This record gives sequence, structure tokens and C-alpha cells, in this order.
Amino acid sequence: MVWLMKGKWVNDCQRILDEIKKSAKVEGHDRLDLMRTIRFTLIALQRSVTGWMQWADNPGIMAQFSLDELTEINKNLADLVCAFVDYDANITGSQEKKIEKNIRKENIKNPQETKDMFYVK
Repeated sequence: MVWLMKGKWVNDCQRILDEIKKSAKVEGHDRLDLMRTIRFTLIALQRSVTGWMQWADNPGIMAQFSLDELTEINKNLADLVCAFVDYDANITGSQEKKIEKNIRKENIKNPQETKDMFYVK
């Protein structure tokens, strides 16, 4: 039974990888296409992380790995996560700067403009 579950997980991973690779090869993406593929990729990442957390939370599974295997897993995951978090910080920082710049522009254009709320009773 465990073998069947493993096979299904691995097969699903392969289908996800194929979809991501196929999408990366398509030319002429518009913004909506890119948003869809980014979302798909992040869901795939979330699925994988959830699977790893299930393993890490299960001493019976983790006990099956040798010290060398755990060392390799730790190193690979640390490298992946450091690269991802670094990328995350860079993108977030650049977007924060854009947002702040746009807010400053709007405040300079309309410094006295106030937005009154209209209520219907």
C-alpha cells in the first residue's frame, strides 16, 4: 500500500514538473498567462513543502534515513530555501519601493484632496 502511494506521489510530481516545463517553453505569454503559471508553480511548491512537513513530523519515516541521507537532505533544502527567501526579499523590496514611489506621486498631485465618504441611510 505504501508503495502505491509513493508511486502516485512521484507520478503526480512528474506531471507537475512536465506542466511547469511545458509552460516555461511557451512564447507570447500575456500577464494573465504568467499570473496563472506563477500561481500553479507556487501551489506545486506548497504541495511539496506540505509533503516534506508530513515526513519531518513523522519519526517513523525520518528514522529510515541514514545520517548521510539526512545531511544531504538538510543541505539541499537549506540551499533551495536560502535561494528562494533571498529572491522573495529582493522582489518584495523592489515592489515596496515602487508602491512608495507611486504613493508619493499621488500625494504630490493632490495634496489637499480629501476623500469624503458618502453614506446611504
